[in-house]
Amino acid sequence: MTDAKKSKLIHHAHLYSRENEIELRILFESNTYFGRKLSLWASQINLKMFGSFIQTSNENQNDRLEKIDFTNASLLGVTNSTSQYEGDFEYVIIKIDCIKFYWIPSKENINTAEFYLNEYGFKVVKNFYAPLFGIDGGFNISRMNGMDVFYTLENTEFRPEFNFCYSDNKSNSEAKITKEPKIQFRYKDNITETEAIKYADLIRTIASFYFHTPIDYTLSRIHLEKNTITIKKIQKKSALESSGNFLGFKNYWNFHKLMNSNWQKSALDNNDMLIIVVSRFLHAKNVYDTSKFLIYYSIIEYLKAMHDEINSEFSFIGTKKTRNTKCNEAVNLLLEIVPKEEQEEFKIRLDSLKDGLKFRPMKRPLEELLLKNKINLNECSIDLKKLVEIRNSLVHGSPKIINYDELEKANKLLYRITGILILQLIGVNEWELDLNLE
Repeated sequence: MTDAKKSKLIHHAHLYSRENEIELRILFESNTYFGRKLSLWASQINLKMFGSFIQTSNENQNDRLEKIDFTNASLLGVTNSTSQYEGDFEYVIIKIDCIKFYWIPSKENINTAEFYLNEYGFKVVKNFYAPLFGIDGGFNISRMNGMDVFYTLENTEFRPEFNFCYSDNKSNSEAKITKEPKIQFRYKDNITETEAIKYADLIRTIASFYFHTPIDYTLSRIHLEKNTITIKKIQKKSALESSGNFLGFKNYWNFHKLMNSNWQKSALDNNDMLIIVVSRFLHAKNVYDTSKFLIYYSIIEYLKAMHDEINSEFSFIGTKKTRNTKCNEAVNLLLEIVPKEEQEEFKIRLDSLKDGLKFRPMKRPLEELLLKNKINLNECSIDLKKLVEIRNSLVHGSPKIINYDELEKANKLLYRITGILILQLIGVNEWELDLNLE
C-alpha cells in the first residue's frame, strides 16, 4: 500500500467517555464522503467485530496513557450529518459498548484490582454491610460480623465491597452518600491480564446464577506490574430484573456461605460450560411459556453433549501392545466356531465393529445425564418421557396439542433440574429436587 493510500485511512478522532456512553468523533474532509462510506460499510459487517477494525496511534492527551484498545468493542450506532462540523472538518459520531486503556503502572496498587458492578450488583454486596450508624457526630458503615474475610481462588483473594462516594453543600440541609458495588481483588503473585479477567468473570457468573440476575462489570481497574488496565463497558438493560437464591433447589445458603464453600476447583474446571449455561438460565427467566421450556431443555441437551464427549469411551488397562494381543486372541477364539470358508468375511465384519466397541452404550436420551447427577423423576407427575414429548411437539411445530397446565409444571421442573445441574458444575452438592409441581 502506498503512503498516499494509507494516509486516506488515517483520521484524527476525539474520544468521549461518559457515565453510560462511549463516543468516537472521527474527523474527515467533506469531499471524501467518509461518513457515508463508513455508515454503508458498518451495515455490512458483524457489529460485534467492529472494534477489531480500529487501530490507534499518537494517544497523546495524557502522559500516563500508553495505548487504547478497541478490539472487543461492538458498534451501537453511527450518526452522520452534514451539520456536524469541527473547524474545517466534518465528523461522524460512533457509539461503542466497551473500551480498554493501558496506563503506566501504579506502583502502590500493583497486584490488586477492582471490578465495579452494574446496578444489579448491589444485591451481591448489600448483605455484607450493616446500615449507616451515627453517634456523637460521627458516622460509620461497617461490615457485618464474620463477613470481612477475603475468599480464595487459586492465587488470588477477593471480596465484595462498597466504594463510598459522598457529596455535600453547606447551603443544603442534606449530605449524600452513594454506595458503589465492586469486587476487590488481591493477587498473591504476578498475574496476567487474561487470568485476572477469567477470575473476575467466573465470580460474576456464579453471582449472576445465585441472584438470578445478569450481573456484569461496568468499570475495571487491573493493576499489573507492567501496566494498569482500565476497561469500561456500557450496560445493556435487562428486559426483566429477576431476583433469586438457591431456595428453589432446597439449598438455604446465603452468598457468603457459598463463597466459603469448596466451589473453586469444580467451577474453574467447568468455567466454559458455566458461562454458557448460566447465560441461558438467566435468559429463560425473562421469557415465557414455550421459549422458557426450550431454553431450559437446551441447557440439559448441552450438558448431555458435553458429558457424552467426556465419558463416551471405556477405560482399558495394559499397554497398547498387550491390548492388541488380547484382541487378536479373542478373534481367534471366535473363528473357531465359524466355518473356514466364512472366516475371512467374518473377520472383515469384526474389524468394522471394533472401533465402535470402545464406546459406552447410551441409555435413553438425557436419562444417563440425570441419573449420573442423582436426579430421579420416577415419582414426578411430569416424567422424562413427558418432557421429551413436549419438546418434540414444540420443535416439530405442534404447539396446539400442548396442555399448557402441563407446560407450566414442566417449566417449574426444568428450572429446578437445570439449577441443580449448574449447582453441581460449581461443586455444590447440598440440594434436593422438589417434585411437587402444584
